[in-house]
Amino acid sequence: MKMKKLCLLLLSLLILLSGCQAQLEKKQEPKTLRILAFSEKGFNQLYGNFFLATHPNYSLEVISIYENLTPGKHMTDTIEELIAKENIDVLSIPMDSYSVLQKKGKLLSLDEMITKDRFDLANYSPAILDFLRDEQGRIHGLTATFVGDALFYNKDLFDHYRLSYPRDFITWEEVFELAHKFPNFTDDQTPQYGFHHKKTANPFMMALTIGEGSGLSVYGNGKFTLNSPSWEKVFEEVTSCFKLRVCFDPHQAESTQSLKLEDLQKESYPFLSGHIAMAVADSSLYRILDEKDRDFAWGMTTLPVSAEHPDLGNGVEMNDIFTIPSNNQETEGAWEFIKYVSGNDYARLLPQINTIDLPARVSENQEESIQVFYKLERASNTLINELRELPPEVLAKIDEISPRYMSEIRSDQRTVQESLQLMEEELQLALKSVSE
Repeated sequence: MKMKKLCLLLLSLLILLSGCQAQLEKKQEPKTLRILAFSEKGFNQLYGNFFLATHPNYSLEVISIYENLTPGKHMTDTIEELIAKENIDVLSIPMDSYSVLQKKGKLLSLDEMITKDRFDLANYSPAILDFLRDEQGRIHGLTATFVGDALFYNKDLFDHYRLSYPRDFITWEEVFELAHKFPNFTDDQTPQYGFHHKKTANPFMMALTIGEGSGLSVYGNGKFTLNSPSWEKVFEEVTSCFKLRVCFDPHQAESTQSLKLEDLQKESYPFLSGHIAMAVADSSLYRILDEKDRDFAWGMTTLPVSAEHPDLGNGVEMNDIFTIPSNNQETEGAWEFIKYVSGNDYARLLPQINTIDLPARVSENQEESIQVFYKLERASNTLINELRELPPEVLAKIDEISPRYMSEIRSDQRTVQESLQLMEEELQLALKSVSE
């Protein structure tokens, strides 16, 4: 009897060991993932090579979006076509394409896989997670990095004029009011400005961007919505800033002929000149400011917000959102890849791999100053997708008439309200003529 029990025990162990061996062999089976990314070289440098180093049984075939782009066709349309014909396992796409494909049901929900593997999302940027979720709260993609906007300010100028520094969650109205308190010239008659926005080269787009971050909409359900009190307020603030020479205008600045890196950086980021009190710019300016001592002290706050939506901003840009096409029949390998490049292990490598973008995850030893990029809880990206709905002829009409109307406002030939009303009428008429 004892011998029989012993034999049964040995048999059970053999079955268990053979099962473990089978599992081990299964894990080590060669697997190939077909990945759609903007460029093969860039993808492999940032992600592919590191994944392969830790997953030796995998190989990657990268299909380049860039090599398949055609003039006149939106990149998202190209991505959608490649999904249909290339048997893609993993997508690496920008946030505007992600929004469109998510709404079309072209992307697989990752929630079941996240729950099953207890994949940790606790230290993710809240604004990024908010953007990645659909209206039902499902997540269809993850990212490792992003580019964030913030409000930079010159402490020396604020101290000189005895003004309080901007605070986190300052409103746009307060920013413009504060900008007007700085004289147009320094004591030695050097030109000086209260504010610079990264889109000041196009005041119309600057206004649209500020409005988007404040929860406003330009177009929807076949109608333009520019002629409203909310948009009028935004355009009043922007045009007044230029009229009174409070906003830095790159068109009126002298272009440097220097090829020195420092001079080129100042041309790209006028805040570096030391004569601009506040500037909205992305995290690449932070990297430049942080790399060496400057002639002036500086600080950062969150991107300005609206009083109506104090937790919302549009200062988040993601160029590599990893997701799985909904027509993918074998998701195990695809999820393994996404889990790695958006996980904590890869995040620890990021400071050595990518010194430009910000990590999507907040680390425990993260410097305090950089935390302003993570404080907003919601991210808006409505503008680009609203404009994408418009026919090319209407987009061309916007490019044609917006500089004229902005110029008329700045020269006091028309009021803001009158200009927005006429602009909306012209655009609605152009849309109607194309639709007929």
